[in-house]
Amino acid sequence: MNTMQLECFLAVADNLSFARAAEQLHVTQPAITHQINSLENELQAKLVRRTTRIVELTPDGRTFLGYAKNILKATHFAKKRLSEHHQDYIQTFSIGCHSPSELNLISPVLKQLYQTFPTLHPDLRMIPFPALRNMVEEEAIDVMIGFRDEKINLASVTYVELAQCGITCALSKEHPLADRKQLTLKDLNEEPIVLCEPDRCAEAIAQLQGHLLASHSHSPSQIYFGENLECTLTLTKAGIGLALLPNLPFMHQEGLTYVPLENESIISFGLYHKTSFNSPILKTFIQILKKLCQPF
Repeated sequence: MNTMQLECFLAVADNLSFARAAEQLHVTQPAITHQINSLENELQAKLVRRTTRIVELTPDGRTFLGYAKNILKATHFAKKRLSEHHQDYIQTFSIGCHSPSELNLISPVLKQLYQTFPTLHPDLRMIPFPALRNMVEEEAIDVMIGFRDEKINLASVTYVELAQCGITCALSKEHPLADRKQLTLKDLNEEPIVLCEPDRCAEAIAQLQGHLLASHSHSPSQIYFGENLECTLTLTKAGIGLALLPNLPFMHQEGLTYVPLENESIISFGLYHKTSFNSPILKTFIQILKKLCQPF
């Protein structure tokens, strides 16, 4: 499929005449016929019904009409961007994260960024953490939101801390421990627990989960697993067990109670960015994020 085929089809659809379509596009009428026929052969569908008296679109032709218009619009826009010096008026900014919770945090930041940079074009990517780690090390993205990871090579990236927090336990509101002011590891050993996949949580959480998995006094049937934080909290809301997560308000979900865990672990939350990337957008992005993270 090419743009000439689409332009011929749209011209015929607009004029319902092969002759007028040829005049509009400054080509011969046989050329219009050839392009329509080749398009129909490629799509394996009859788009135009033509008799000696009338030209009309078939049901398939009417359906394809909207697609053809959208494809041509996208193609023309892409050509315009590539032919002009679009870097002067479009500022791309790629942001990686590994959970919907982080996307929720980014949303108000982008809203404020647009007030200063109206030509901003964010490129958001939600990717599993191991792949995200590789992308930031290889400078394939501008910024990565997440927890400090000692495995990341800081030779080419810079870490900016936005907040420090402890660990909290998420429980259903009906849980017997929901009214406690604080919980201990002993309390957790006596309760069913929902563990998040290690690659999807902060390192301190993963280590603590490993400790609980090794020392849990109950049977394996009382230990549950969630693929990510959202799955883990969904099981927790169902009252299946309690879960551990960083005590960051943007990660909290409605319908749950959060009780701090008596633990000395401190989790660092922040962002990684390419050391070579030092644009005004990045500086403003960091400033806004820090303000949003201050209450943490």
